[in-house]
Amino acid sequence: MPLLKLDHVKKAFGSLLALDDIELSVNKGEVLGIVGPNGSGKTTLLNVISGYYHSSGGEVLYKGRKISGMRPDQIARMGIIRTFQQNIVYWDTVTLENVYRTCYLTAKTNYWQSFFNTPAWVKENKELWAKASEIVQLFGLGDFSFSLAQGLPHGKQRSLGMAMALAADPDVLLLDEPLAGMDAYEMEIVLANIKKIIERGVTIILVEHNIKTVLSLCPRIIVLNFGHKIADGSGQEVLKRQDVIEAYLGVE
Repeated sequence: MPLLKLDHVKKAFGSLLALDDIELSVNKGEVLGIVGPNGSGKTTLLNVISGYYHSSGGEVLYKGRKISGMRPDQIARMGIIRTFQQNIVYWDTVTLENVYRTCYLTAKTNYWQSFFNTPAWVKENKELWAKASEIVQLFGLGDFSFSLAQGLPHGKQRSLGMAMALAADPDVLLLDEPLAGMDAYEMEIVLANIKKIIERGVTIILVEHNIKTVLSLCPRIIVLNFGHKIADGSGQEVLKRQDVIEAYLGVE
């Protein structure tokens, strides 16, 4: 059974069909790239999987359970975490606390235990801070632990966003254009951090315009065009297809 399955998924905005009859299976530990021209439905697909959009038809199944129609926070607690094209962090909070706050998603103690400072809460709180510190170091952000997120360079903010995502212990991580707006140096750092996540066995679905990056990270690629899946296979197979070439370059 695949970890994640899209079964004839559609998403319409009025009369515009942004996703049309998408079928997709993703296995545990897979690194899948999603590419396509602007407006092809890539981000919409991530939004439907993560619950930010409800599908207009079909089903999204996670570990065999239907998650279509569930709220984003419910889906996140089940293990599907996403990042966004924009840097989404707690801007007025330091790096370490940003990651610490995300650790709460997997906390076993509750609000009342923290309010009364119970032994269980004290123990888990200490573990959460240690976990946050370990992840901050893993992503090369140790020197910025007590720097406000709003003051970090763009590439560091991206790395912080991924660190926060990893702190939520994802089974599936949806990365939406993680290299957008970066120079070559920043791209190198973020790519290294993505590889660290892959090494931990996290299943990744990557939306990215940089084809060279997708080829280097993703053994399998799907191509979307006008809401349709037009190709699914290895990078070299997919990019040789005439319909994929025409989708990117147009037809004279």
